[in-house]
Amino acid sequence: MKNYPGYLTLISFWVLFSMVGRGQEVYFFSEGTDLTYYDQGLVDVSNLEGSSFEFTHPPGLPQYNDKVPCTTIAYQGATSLKFKYTSAPDGNWKVSIHQAGWGTVDLSSMDSLSFYVYTSEELPNTALPMLGLRTLNKNGLDEVSSQLYSPTAYNSSLPAGQWSRVTFPLGVMKEDEENSELDFSETKAVIFNQSETNNSSRLILIDQLAAFKSLEEIPVVTNLELTGYDSHAELRWEVPEGDFAYRVYASFDGGDSWEVRAETYDHFYLDFVPVSARNTAILYRVVTLFQGMESVPLQQTAVLRNFTDEELLDMVQRYAFRYFWDGAHPETGMALERSDGNGRTAASGATGMGLMAMVVAHERQYRPREEIKARVLQILAFLDSCDRHHGAWSHWYNANTGETQPFSLDDDGGDIVETSYVAQGLIALKNYFSGMDALSVQIREEADQLWRAIDWNWYRNGDQNVLYWHWSPNIGFQKNMKVTGWNETLITYLMAAASPTYGIPKEVYEEGYAGNGSIVNKRTFYNYEINLSPDWGGPLFWIHYTHLGIDPHDLQDQYASYWQENVNTALIHYAYAVDNPLNHQNYGQLCWGLTASDDPDGYTAHQPMSNDNGTISPTAALASMPYTPEESLRALKYFYRERGAELFGLYGPYDAFNDNLNWVKKAYIGIDQGPIVVMIENYRTGLLWNAVMKDANVKEGLEKLGFQYNVNVIVDKAIEFSALTIYPNPSKDWVVVSHPQINSGHSVILKVYSLDGRLMWRENIGSRRGEFTFDGSFLKNGLYFIMVENGDRYFYGELLVKK
Repeated sequence: MKNYPGYLTLISFWVLFSMVGRGQEVYFFSEGTDLTYYDQGLVDVSNLEGSSFEFTHPPGLPQYNDKVPCTTIAYQGATSLKFKYTSAPDGNWKVSIHQAGWGTVDLSSMDSLSFYVYTSEELPNTALPMLGLRTLNKNGLDEVSSQLYSPTAYNSSLPAGQWSRVTFPLGVMKEDEENSELDFSETKAVIFNQSETNNSSRLILIDQLAAFKSLEEIPVVTNLELTGYDSHAELRWEVPEGDFAYRVYASFDGGDSWEVRAETYDHFYLDFVPVSARNTAILYRVVTLFQGMESVPLQQTAVLRNFTDEELLDMVQRYAFRYFWDGAHPETGMALERSDGNGRTAASGATGMGLMAMVVAHERQYRPREEIKARVLQILAFLDSCDRHHGAWSHWYNANTGETQPFSLDDDGGDIVETSYVAQGLIALKNYFSGMDALSVQIREEADQLWRAIDWNWYRNGDQNVLYWHWSPNIGFQKNMKVTGWNETLITYLMAAASPTYGIPKEVYEEGYAGNGSIVNKRTFYNYEINLSPDWGGPLFWIHYTHLGIDPHDLQDQYASYWQENVNTALIHYAYAVDNPLNHQNYGQLCWGLTASDDPDGYTAHQPMSNDNGTISPTAALASMPYTPEESLRALKYFYRERGAELFGLYGPYDAFNDNLNWVKKAYIGIDQGPIVVMIENYRTGLLWNAVMKDANVKEGLEKLGFQYNVNVIVDKAIEFSALTIYPNPSKDWVVVSHPQINSGHSVILKVYSLDGRLMWRENIGSRRGEFTFDGSFLKNGLYFIMVENGDRYFYGELLVKK
């Protein structure tokens, strides 16, 4: 068998059908390697003798000159196999068709072989090629071919100008004693062999070559569920048994006509509909496919409608949360490092973010609340039992075993930065789950124990005034990577200072992270001043990770005012995309945001000017929602409404895309999906900011390091605000909020605080003058503070809810 180094394969849906056997079917050919040849189709060139068979080689690789050609005339997909041959009396042509992966497949339970044939002239059934199989022999060491068999008795002659299905019973081969040494559970290839000996020349096309087990009845889809959204419908279904392909139909005219929307092996489909079909009721049918035949359809209706901004935000949060629920490691609940990985590599940092996403899901009831609590406890159990390194977690784990999985050759121990993301999640848990039910109590106790066990001082490498990123049980601090700023590791020093058991002194922050003030470097880009960020703002995850739980509002120390620093950094990114100095495709007001993500060349921390190859990462703009709400919301609508299925999948926006190269990474990374859930929630309600900032340890840590912060913003600043008119007051649901000096030239941000200073609701009302309405029906009885931000002006009022 011949192979060659990686070659770009034809991108097509039908590749999925040819790669692996699914349930009752195994495909040997469904799509060419490209439009001209099939790498796994081999012609026995050395034994043609007087016969001929057209063969080819991959582009630029003439040494592999024995490949079966392909043509773009196909039964399904983009290509079929091209058999152009002459059958001489003193010759013999033979072709072996392997699976695309060159592996073996189990045909022991299969009973039939089938393929489709196209011929421009009528093909007598006596002219059909002989058929055979190539397998391992029963000793598992050698390859052996079966006898050859004619399909004539099982098929009629094939008419000209159309595709015809040819079948052959595999039992004929399996029951032949001449094939007793063949191991049909280790089948390598299907053999086509010369059958005529009269010098006839023929051209036939072959497609969809498969082995299958016959069914008396194709199983019908069950439990079809449809959910209509703004621009797409989501379909989910089940079947009683087996693993099949499915076809999705839609009718946009009430059932008068139907069109195929997808064919898939998944049990779900996201159908992004034409613009004309939005705000309508759409009929869907789902059928099971088997050997070109369909089951009885199951039909349901989905209703699509325009979503409000709040509904769009909630939708994106729900989808991104799925990464940490449906996409988690099934046995431990740990967040996997990426969706297209090996299924066992869990990431501690992503898991910390996932724990914060669980808080959001519990608050908004994305899943039953008791299920969420149980999942949180499942994760905490793993974090407690897995390999720990002086209380710190490793960057990666083998989730099947709990053992550290090295991130690199010399990174096989504790990672104090990733640990700080876990710590932030633990603090959110122990403050959010405040109930007295048994599960909430257990979550608080276990989260607190894990938090207290982290030995931050150990990572000072002998009481140095700096933290070291890594420690290994094998090589100690040999990696010698200091954690210095300014970047995403501010949270690491804040958590280290906040520890009640192993807290670091202020000098470690000042000397180690801040470099005794050397991190400060005032510059201006696009009229936005930054003090800490690199030129042009750096990658945006630097202003996200720390502030998943640390509220940047009114947060400042001797080096920066962090709210303004973060807002200006995000605005620089936005202005940079609008300016587009490097002339990248589609950059602008709708399409912006550079951060660390997948990349056409691997993975990199994208940032303006210095590392910008045209790759946009949706998490960059979406997780910046608190800083740039209007700009981020425009980006969300563009990613979702305008780009649709191209950029949006089962877990929300895909990780990255590059329109210069027409490239989309249709996969997900945990540390990119987590900030989408958490930072949008912080924009909407401040939920995670409230949970972390009210923690006594966090407050002590911030004060120790010299930070100024403000949890109860309303109470402290109320006297500076102009008074709002709010009526009816008391109220039980809708209220009118007004003030004659509210200026429509600036956005209007509404915030609702509880009496103890917790942010209960945050909403971008848009541009309004003077008056707007607010639905407060979700508020419980009590007194609330209403604040309106309008440019550089603030308005304040009190609302009594009485139901």
